[in-house]
Amino acid sequence: MRADMEWRPKIPAGLEPLSPNPGGSGEPDALVGREQELNRLHEAVRAGGAHVTGERRMGKTWLVKKLQVDLSETVTAIYVSAETSHLDIFAQRLLAALRQNRLIHDRIATWEKEVGGELKLNVGVAGLTLTAKATKAAGEALPGLDVLDLLSSQPGGPVVLIIDEITHLCHSLGPKEAREFLSGLRARRQSGGSPLVISGSIGLHHALDDLTSVNDLWTVKVGALEQSDAVILAARLLLGIGVKPQSALVADIVRETSSIPFYIHAVVDRLRYRQDLDVAAVVGECITDNAWDTDHYISRLMEYYGEEGATRARAVLDEVAMSKEPIGVDALRAQVVGTNPDLTLTRDTVLDLLDKLEKDHYLVREGNADRMSSPLLARIWRHHRRLS
Repeated sequence: MRADMEWRPKIPAGLEPLSPNPGGSGEPDALVGREQELNRLHEAVRAGGAHVTGERRMGKTWLVKKLQVDLSETVTAIYVSAETSHLDIFAQRLLAALRQNRLIHDRIATWEKEVGGELKLNVGVAGLTLTAKATKAAGEALPGLDVLDLLSSQPGGPVVLIIDEITHLCHSLGPKEAREFLSGLRARRQSGGSPLVISGSIGLHHALDDLTSVNDLWTVKVGALEQSDAVILAARLLLGIGVKPQSALVADIVRETSSIPFYIHAVVDRLRYRQDLDVAAVVGECITDNAWDTDHYISRLMEYYGEEGATRARAVLDEVAMSKEPIGVDALRAQVVGTNPDLTLTRDTVLDLLDKLEKDHYLVREGNADRMSSPLLARIWRHHRRLS
């Protein structure tokens, strides 16, 4: 029997039950672990801001919402999701979040009353601006209200702006306007304006040809949970469905999910309907049925890499997913070309692909070699690509 199969964690006593929530972020206080990431986020905010990166389903949204709650004890933070292809929807969400904030609501209401018209928030190269059609000055155009000025002028200190799924916003703006928009935000925060926290699963390198506008932000990487935290999360979720967290069962959950929060939630949620508590069977069924939309790992390559790039990326990932050990560049190139003799693949092309696949969280670099970012992703990839 393998050593990892023999691992049996000690389950802490006195754990509080936690209900599985595989559909999205839950209450910030229900976040398990992530102390190191939260500490770095707090430090980053004091320094001007952070760029939260990591594969989908690691709990980035949960993390930044926890930051928002934490900051409410000192200054405050505005959270808005940019997960939409429509700028108007993003603008409406941000305006709603501004109205809900206790420090900003009155200022917006007063200005709205002065201009006598319904407010609109504009997003673009000029930044974030509130405008309204004037009705009290013979139809004269009144200057807009700069949102960043508004956020920076609060009595308790600048308000932190948190934009989740930032890549969606950049794609909606387009490369040039997105770069200018983010450059404007950078200039403002570097002159004492509001700190900015951005997050997203898909790397900004797909939406921006130049990352200078965000390179002052601290990078906060969000990966799988520490094993001890994954044990606690699995045990609490089992208690939440009325199942005693036996050591062997918890070990199965942590191992089969590669300690990734979403999959821990999703597996335990399904276990409530199985008397056999067979974790491996649950994971296998969900991958086979595409219950977790895991085919997204395959389909998104065409969108972000183009047809030729996607073909090469799939060939590289096929070899890495089948390998039990990290693979070096030259060995990987030889294997890919050996399997795909019609594929043109120079060493520089492989290096460029590896860099992109690392940024997109498919691969993790170890020295001069690469491996899949998790055993679970390797299993998912092999399944969808029908590799044996």
